[in-house]
Amino acid sequence: MSDASLVAFLGRPNAGKSSLFNALTGRRARVGNFPGVTVDVEEHDVTLPSGRAATLCDLPGLHRLAGELGEGTDEEIARRIVDHAAEGERPLVIVQVCDATRLALGLALTRQARDRGPAAPFVLALTHADELEAEGARVDAARLARLAGVDVVVTHAAAPDAAEKVIGAVDAARPSPAVDFDPDAVAREVVTRAPARPSGPRARTAAWDRALLHPALGLPIFLTVMAAMFAAVFLVSDPVTTLLDGGMQRLTALRPRLGDGFAASMLLDGALGGVGTVLAFLPQIVILIVGMELLEASGYLARAAFLLDRAFRGFGLGGKAFVPLLTGHACAVPAISATRVLRDPGERLATILVIPLMGCSARLPVYTLLISTFFGESAVRRAAIATGLYAAGVLSGLVAARVLRASVARGNGRALPLLLEMPLLRRPMLRPILHRAWREAKDFTRRAGSVILSASIILWVLLNTAVREPAYEGEPLIDRSVAAAAGRALEPVTRPLGFDWRINLGLVGSFGARELMVGTMGVIFGVEDADKEPAPLVEKLRAAKGPDGRPAYGPPTAAALLVFFVLACQCISTLSAVRRETRSAKLALFVLAYTYALAWLAAAATYQVARLLA
Repeated sequence: MSDASLVAFLGRPNAGKSSLFNALTGRRARVGNFPGVTVDVEEHDVTLPSGRAATLCDLPGLHRLAGELGEGTDEEIARRIVDHAAEGERPLVIVQVCDATRLALGLALTRQARDRGPAAPFVLALTHADELEAEGARVDAARLARLAGVDVVVTHAAAPDAAEKVIGAVDAARPSPAVDFDPDAVAREVVTRAPARPSGPRARTAAWDRALLHPALGLPIFLTVMAAMFAAVFLVSDPVTTLLDGGMQRLTALRPRLGDGFAASMLLDGALGGVGTVLAFLPQIVILIVGMELLEASGYLARAAFLLDRAFRGFGLGGKAFVPLLTGHACAVPAISATRVLRDPGERLATILVIPLMGCSARLPVYTLLISTFFGESAVRRAAIATGLYAAGVLSGLVAARVLRASVARGNGRALPLLLEMPLLRRPMLRPILHRAWREAKDFTRRAGSVILSASIILWVLLNTAVREPAYEGEPLIDRSVAAAAGRALEPVTRPLGFDWRINLGLVGSFGARELMVGTMGVIFGVEDADKEPAPLVEKLRAAKGPDGRPAYGPPTAAALLVFFVLACQCISTLSAVRRETRSAKLALFVLAYTYALAWLAAAATYQVARLLA
């Protein structure tokens, strides 16, 4: 739709912009590269009621468009997009989403946006008007439109008619001359207030904040919340994972009916052994995504950033760095993009370089498999170990940030103060959260059905292709396969860590997708144990034997592999994101080098110490 109108959605953080955009698009937006700006933004093509075509574009959240803005920050990127669109040939409509409870701040951005695109039709979409009314106040929308010189629509992302009202306002919007106005004066004039209600949103938020932001209680509450979220990943999803794993094993019981032919082996040992093993760990990923969405939607993340600001400054970061670091526990790629909110170039660079140390959701299948196999049957114990792994990732990231801030990420040499807008605490809307979880589950399943399926079949072929004749009668094919030869070639490097050729193959595959570590082990043991009764991968790992007939793996090897996965950047997509945001291939290679060096050293030390203590 190159000739379609461009509808640019902008707004301050926590105004409800992205929620409204998702309501308009049904979360069917695509991620496209904005022409001339080289920035990924969400876009969605629509047909307006008049029949005109339009492209909705969700810009990064921003506080201002005027003045000096740091290069690469959300505000600078949004300003470049607005300026480029205003100078382009496509008709431009600006939709500013404004929190009605913070009208004066929103109107200050309105005036700046009108200066950037004075000829563009402008729609001011007021959200959270219900919260304002709960406090006994209301906005005179008609008067606001007249004083600010913009079209005004009052709506909310959860309203059933939100899409219809906003799209209708966009279709009806026409160019109008910019009006000079005082944001504070206009806000006072159009908002009528009754005496504050003790049960209103502000009063409830203030009551909660007395505990959440308390100097002594705030940090323990935060640590409890984070520990509970990571522990829930295992405690809540454990039964579902066990059920799914059992279902996969019942499918492998079809072997007697399918026979031992080429196609049956590829299906059961290759495809099902890889994809099926990984899919059993889907519940953990969904629970983690839901937990993080709840924290964000409730408004608690801003409070966590405030609480951690002082502690983070000891490591060369500010409290705002907490948000991209937490996002990195879902996926490092969007987390690296989220560092655009950081104004200090040095702080932003250091945060980008340590995000790969955060325990992303793709590591969850590996954590779950190893913890369940070698560290006890107690769900509480497994949850505690997993929480400790996440804590270790965060701590290692902070220490690395301190070192980087003194070397490659010095920045401007001055610590910028924390500027943070504290949103009201809100009850999260369940539907968007469940929609996000469903989308993540579909994406994970899609990867399992494409990348992991392809890799599993390729690995199955390599495990069934010999590189030499049998050294003795009855030598298994897998022991002289191409895959085994490749894995054994790496053993001189990984032997101090307690890894054998099977684990080495998993590590190589995990560089493309971390989940492939589990899928690889599933394929390998499916091929090795094809003539045995179907059993979960957990039991196969416990029963695995080395060349000397002794158990191949134990707690020392598992601990070393867990430590390796905590520290190593095993994701090519993460490296691509680092290169894109830093515009430096050298820094991407630096991330690869330092994380793998740390992972090797820490895993080797863990293995050797664990062997001595065993």
